Amino acid sequence: MPPLPAMHRSVFRRPADLVERTRWLFGTCAVVSLVLTSFGAVAGAGTWRLTAVAVSVAALLASWLHRYTARRGSIALDLLDAVAVCVFALASPVPAVALGVTFSALWFRAVYGRTWETWAYTAAQCAGLVAALLLWEVVPGHAGAAPAAPLLGALPIAPLLAVVARHLAAVLQEHRQAQAWDATLARLTTQLLGVTDVAQIRQRGWEAAEHICRITPGLSMVVIEDDGTHLVVQRCAGLVQQLPDTLDRTPVAAGLAAATARNPRRIAAPQQLIVSSGGARCWAAIPMPDEPGRYLLLGGSVLHLEGVALIQSLVNQAALAVRATSAYRELEVQARTDALTGLANRSTFSAALAAATSDADGDPWVLFVDLDDFKLVNDRLGHAAGDELLRAVGARLAGVVRAPGLCARLGGDEFAVLVHAADAGEAETLGRRLVEVASAPVQLGAGTARVGASVGAACVLPGASWTSTLQQADLAMYAAKAAGKNRVRVAGSPPPVSTGALTPA
Repeated sequence: MPPLPAMHRSVFRRPADLVERTRWLFGTCAVVSLVLTSFGAVAGAGTWRLTAVAVSVAALLASWLHRYTARRGSIALDLLDAVAVCVFALASPVPAVALGVTFSALWFRAVYGRTWETWAYTAAQCAGLVAALLLWEVVPGHAGAAPAAPLLGALPIAPLLAVVARHLAAVLQEHRQAQAWDATLARLTTQLLGVTDVAQIRQRGWEAAEHICRITPGLSMVVIEDDGTHLVVQRCAGLVQQLPDTLDRTPVAAGLAAATARNPRRIAAPQQLIVSSGGARCWAAIPMPDEPGRYLLLGGSVLHLEGVALIQSLVNQAALAVRATSAYRELEVQARTDALTGLANRSTFSAALAAATSDADGDPWVLFVDLDDFKLVNDRLGHAAGDELLRAVGARLAGVVRAPGLCARLGGDEFAVLVHAADAGEAETLGRRLVEVASAPVQLGAGTARVGASVGAACVLPGASWTSTLQQADLAMYAAKAAGKNRVRVAGSPPPVSTGALTPA
């Protein structure tokens, strides 16, 4: 036998989803009830009754199949069901036989559409049965009036069944919605793992919020910023349409002031927001953690505590990811920079120098800077003044170095610079500039201080180890210090005839 079409497989195979499985079960029960009731309806029936039963059964089966495959109700098909039930009742031995079809059909219809549609379907079914009772004597083949007591006595059960079935449908929908919400939060958690970009975190959080709006009928979200005068609209999702850039702050001011990250508050929404959201009057404000003045407004015709708590969890989850990213970046910066001066630290400079030695393109140079007479400042003004001096001198040195050069503090009063220079002459000129800025007086809180600087320069050669390059610059710095301090010495060059010192003014 060839495989059944996809639609038939979906009809005859029980679905895995709880809501769809319930719809399948109710639909199956309705079909079975219709078939079993049909046997009682055609007992001793003539040709016209057989034809009427067949037509009504076919109409009901077609209507129910369409409802199941389309996963939604239809007013036109609901009216068709009422007419078919009326015909079925007229073709039965007594109209009360059709109650078996009506009751099972009510269960099946209640798990589709909205509550008022269920009540309309119930009313149409009852009207069809009452119409059959009134038309009984008009239809040929019926002798005398139909017994009304069995039908009218059982008919009040129909609204009761509608209430119970609709409540069950609502519970199933809430369960499915909760599962979809949980899946969205779980997916967001997975997506945020390893993400270190704050903008990307917020974008993924907002995409999750938009998805929740799509799977939650009637839900709207608006991100606003309270500037003290107006509410500036930043983002919208859900039913909100054509929202102005700013909203009236007056109705919501009290609610925003009382809302906290752990305690969202109901607010009186501005009229512009109510109109743009299709008349939704229930709104709550959820503060955005770590973002003063920013709020997420959540609205709908009805707001359930579970939904508000869900969105609050989503907001908190994104905020937690942002905090983790900020902490990670702060630790990363601390690992790469000198805590006192804010310059690159020894490990960062070593990594940059190692990269330069592996690909020495553009004649990179290392300049090793050691401050002269720094200990005298520490002894005279104290260590706090010494730290202040190091910060000031470090800022001056960094100001001389142009990108993509790197200025670092190696420790104590030692600094290093990695730059690209054309030749030894350019490197020496830069070194003299470093000596000049380091030697200028510095006004400290404890008084005026001045130091000198001895600079050693070494060219970064391809294939050379970064440690040997730094050692050459270090030895050149000691040569400059031995020659009288406050000067520059290039590694591998002969000593100058003159001292070349920069005498402080």
